[in-house]
Amino acid sequence: MIKINGQSFHGAEVSDLKRGERRDYKYDLVAESGRRRSELRARYRTYSITLGSLSQADYDALRAALATSAESVSITVPDGQDDVTLDARVELGNDALVFLEPDGTRRWDGLALNVTGVLPLEDGR
Repeated sequence: MIKINGQSFHGAEVSDLKRGERRDYKYDLVAESGRRRSELRARYRTYSITLGSLSQADYDALRAALATSAESVSITVPDGQDDVTLDARVELGNDALVFLEPDGTRRWDGLALNVTGVLPLEDGR
């Protein structure tokens, strides 16, 4: 389950989660000798999340929570044995309409969320 701005999305179960890190450099160049030189500005936590099958109501609520012009959202995701909450930019990726229920409700599957923290990681994390 994930939370966005404190709102829980119980129908949004994580089917795949990849955790990583993005580095931002003040400069990153290759000297004439061939040696790479750089100065690290900051490191940021990243997550690539794929959600399982979502009902139309859960899908619409999740997309509405992420359809914001704010610089970031507060998102809670699984991390290790616990959950972690961070301020992050969240981009919606691809998904698929898997089937229509008899009442006409659509079921969505595989919605990808690309999450990048906006606060730098501390050394040693």
